[in-house]
Amino acid sequence: MKKKEYDRKRREKLKSCPDSLEKLREKERVKYLNKKKKGQVKSVSAMSSRERRQKRKQWRLNSFKYREKDRKVRKNLARLMDETPPASPVPLAGPSSRVNAVKLEMANS
Repeated sequence: MKKKEYDRKRREKLKSCPDSLEKLREKERVKYLNKKKKGQVKSVSAMSSRERRQKRKQWRLNSFKYREKDRKVRKNLARLMDETPPASPVPLAGPSSRVNAVKLEMANS
């Protein structure tokens, strides 16, 4: 199993249980606060006006890409639903054609 698949399954398992999800969130929060103390992450109020402009520009770009990707997925799904023919009706319970063929062979013998 590849690392990416393993990580995805591990995250799904963690998110399925409320207790483990809460522990994960707390762990992420502590990690974020430690980074903030070290100065690796700046709050917007601590940034210069130039840094704020750059950061907001990046946020806008990321949001645009996310919405565009979501739009494409929805469009493809809608197209797929439109182009897919309806499901075949469920056959009524009865003897199959194979059973009928066997009966015909026995009758002819």
